[in-house]
Amino acid sequence: MSLPVTNPSTAQASFTELPDVLQEMLRDEANLSTARSVLEDARNDVRTREDELRASQPKISFFTSKKVRQEVAAANAVIQNQITMIDGLLARVNTCRERLQGPLRAMLLQHLEQIDPLYRQGLRASRFHEHWRRGHSIISDRLLGFLRDLKTARLTHSDDISRGLGVHSEESNWAIKTLLTSGTSLDFEIEKMNRASTEHTASVLGTQFARIHLPVLEQWSCVTRTETLSSANPRDALAIVDATLSEFLEYRQPSLTTLSGMFQAAADEHTQIAETRLRDRWSQLLNYAECHLVTDAALEPTLTAIEQRISSKERARLTAQMPFTPFSTER
Repeated sequence: MSLPVTNPSTAQASFTELPDVLQEMLRDEANLSTARSVLEDARNDVRTREDELRASQPKISFFTSKKVRQEVAAANAVIQNQITMIDGLLARVNTCRERLQGPLRAMLLQHLEQIDPLYRQGLRASRFHEHWRRGHSIISDRLLGFLRDLKTARLTHSDDISRGLGVHSEESNWAIKTLLTSGTSLDFEIEKMNRASTEHTASVLGTQFARIHLPVLEQWSCVTRTETLSSANPRDALAIVDATLSEFLEYRQPSLTTLSGMFQAAADEHTQIAETRLRDRWSQLLNYAECHLVTDAALEPTLTAIEQRISSKERARLTAQMPFTPFSTER
């Protein structure tokens, strides 16, 4: 069984921009892709012959001569052997493709980043995703602290009122000071996360990722909401704390979950755009390789050579990852 003949053309000149190792991997994938198509067509042909052989047999085998039965059995044995051989080759081809996909994808991605500055720029903008994700996590944590301090202030103001105090007690002043500190920290982290969103928008401007915008959280102005507590009497201060606590528990805290969903949608879209661009380029290169690099060679030796190249590269990668040569000091 052989792969189909394809003739090289002058279009091969455009392929020379690729590193030699990438050309070789694309050629191998093209040969494997072509081989799979050839094998699947061959298997369908054999199955068709099997159906025709089965249909040609008499319904009652008693009336079939021994010679005919032997011929049918021999023909069926040939067909089954062919199917077994084809299935074995298909299994080897599929295994090779699976082993080749990871390294080829990594190399194509590296190549695309080198030749497409806008794509590289868009990919690098993904660093702001991590900044935003970390900022969102910090805000969630700071919010818990702010809510805890609000509840503490509520307790101290309630105690002041129950004691009939017209001014804040020492405990209430301490609670207000602590609340302002946590509010300042929360406002700062919100501004910091929003700055990551703004910088992301600027970094993807003019690229295929430009339609993606990381969500921005409205300024909660925690300090502004609570800085009047010191000058208010305990009863008015309690009303301010109650209103703020209710607002943050009912609206502000749940809004972080909504914002997280919006961010994930933006991050997923970024991944989809990057993957689509990579797949398009991959498809173009593979199509060229199938048209111009697949040789007229017997399938078995071609497949064996590809298997050996893949195994050799895998061994090289594993060796490169090892910090030392095992047993090198053993005698």
